[in-house]
Amino acid sequence: MASTLERRLDEHPAWPANIFKLELEGAEIYQDRTGEILSDLLDNGEVGKTKIPLGGSDIPFVTRPEDPSPEPDDEIRAATREFNQFLRESSDFAELTAYVALCKVYDEIGADITAMDVLPKGERPHRLNGIDNELDGFMQLRNEYIPVEVYNGADYLSVSGKYQQLCDYSIDEQPMSNPLLINRRADTDIKSRVRAELNGMVIDTDVILGCEETHPDLEAVLDLFNLGGIVQLLPPLTTDSGTDLVGADYDNAVTNNPGLIRPPAELAVAADTLPDQYVRRIRGGVQLFYVNSFYRSASERTEWEASLVLQEIYNLLLRIGGMTRPVALDMGWDEFTDSYGNVKSANQRQGMILDQTREYIQQLLEERVLVEQNDQLHARRATHPQQTFSF
Repeated sequence: MASTLERRLDEHPAWPANIFKLELEGAEIYQDRTGEILSDLLDNGEVGKTKIPLGGSDIPFVTRPEDPSPEPDDEIRAATREFNQFLRESSDFAELTAYVALCKVYDEIGADITAMDVLPKGERPHRLNGIDNELDGFMQLRNEYIPVEVYNGADYLSVSGKYQQLCDYSIDEQPMSNPLLINRRADTDIKSRVRAELNGMVIDTDVILGCEETHPDLEAVLDLFNLGGIVQLLPPLTTDSGTDLVGADYDNAVTNNPGLIRPPAELAVAADTLPDQYVRRIRGGVQLFYVNSFYRSASERTEWEASLVLQEIYNLLLRIGGMTRPVALDMGWDEFTDSYGNVKSANQRQGMILDQTREYIQQLLEERVLVEQNDQLHARRATHPQQTFSF
């Protein structure tokens, strides 16, 4: 990291700190770790810092340890301004891409899942006990409502304002409301709290998406900041009826032309334009959300414990790939007993619990949330929604 920063400052007198932290994610270094290292370098006098007003905000830059601190040159100022403007303007397109991916999942399994539905952005106060905030999307699985929030920015999300927003959408009464956050990357704390406290989920896509038609000059900025692997520009997304959408027109269609973006099959075809890994993460998140709902619908102890075994199995399949049913049951049981120390008595009823787990597995196969190929179970066309970095 220090050598990378040295190269940047050899070429330019100042480098945007937040963009540098984003760049290092390409080397699988979490932004909080990058921030710690930058603080150490600053404390040791190896680098300096300055803040420059750009676009209405004070932007932090890393510099050499000189007094006065060097200021960014015109090229870096202009590129930083353009990149930050892109982030501000790309939210509509990100909401569209998330909706398209959700429509794709619905198109694949919606007919097999009880009461599954996917809706575009909008207000849903009649489903959220009067909460009239505009949601970035909306799903229903079984008897659960799932408000969808989308974040397409460069921040490494933590428990902050976004978490409180998700809390507002969490409702324990029937029908339950359990929120879903689709973002580039969030820390472990917010993921675990959304899961444990809100019965929700955070999906990390590891990509910032934008439309090449609305930001035709951004490629040069991405090349300069070495962000080509983190930011992807896509062509307009084409509906089944042949209409191209670039973001703002999706926002307009929600109010003025809903037939343009409904039913889900109208948008599902556009998923072929999205990055494959992006769709696989969202598909994995939706399918895991459904698997987790078995726990919330369990009516007695054996079902409750079997649903936890099922969760462990599905998480393993999403992370490490296919395995035979006996191996999946063995590994799922081991993970279950390791994770839940207060269920030691479950060992006495292992046969009953695993029989119920087998029934759940068969149900997921019939609903195509699981597939079986060459005697091995697989999470259907999916990747775990929460991948980990190396550092």
